[in-house]
Amino acid sequence: MTVVQMLAVLAFAPLLQGTIASLRARLSGRPGPPFLQPYRDLAKLLRKAPRAGRSASSAGFLAAGIALGSSVAILLLLPSMFGGNIRSSALDVVALVLFFALGRAALVLAALDTGSSFSAMAVGREIAFAAVVEAPFLLALLAARSTQASALLAGSALFIVLLFETARVPVDNQETHYELTMIHEGMLLEYAGPVFAAWQYAAQLRQAAMAILVAYVLAGSGLPAPLCFIAVATAVPFVEAFQAKMRLFELPHLASAATLLAVAALGIDIIGAAR
Repeated sequence: MTVVQMLAVLAFAPLLQGTIASLRARLSGRPGPPFLQPYRDLAKLLRKAPRAGRSASSAGFLAAGIALGSSVAILLLLPSMFGGNIRSSALDVVALVLFFALGRAALVLAALDTGSSFSAMAVGREIAFAAVVEAPFLLALLAARSTQASALLAGSALFIVLLFETARVPVDNQETHYELTMIHEGMLLEYAGPVFAAWQYAAQLRQAAMAILVAYVLAGSGLPAPLCFIAVATAVPFVEAFQAKMRLFELPHLASAATLLAVAALGIDIIGAAR
């Protein structure tokens, strides 16, 4: 990723979050928050005193820095949106998956450090879902290299992975505050102030990185990468507005669909390479 693009992502990642939230609300018939609301939320959190729960140690603050650093490292590994597609350039897919996993591990450490039972319950769900999306994540990135069909299938698999990684409906609901259903937000219940702002900003950066990654893979089907990015950013609120949240034990089926799409893309990629 070029320096200009990286700085743009660092500056506009909260705007992407606000755009998705606003579009989702309007598609649901509600006014919704303004597009710039995430910036206001971050500014408000930065003015508050840091809080990490009564039984938490400094590990939570350290984990927030690790999560933020891993998000920036992911941006460094991403290709330029205007520099081609996954079929025409190199991409360190293993490092990308590992940095996403590092950010998740830091989040799990911070959640367990608070000693909250709700955070521990959310951690169990997060780890379970991470186990079922790692395979389609890696396979999809490896598969989208030979034909337009493989890029389209791999991009579809990555879009499902994006829903898991960014806590989106039908996997999770960022707007809910009901502890029994929260996953991502449930792990951060005990945090407030600048440390919570760091967690929120790191999540926004990972969301922007996932959207860029999906667009980059879909660009292998022949479409321009910026157009694919706009399509991905628009598709997320459409899915959230018109798709109900799935039951917890049905979510592995959604991950299985992503795996099947990734395996199909890999099969097409192998056949294309054999020719």
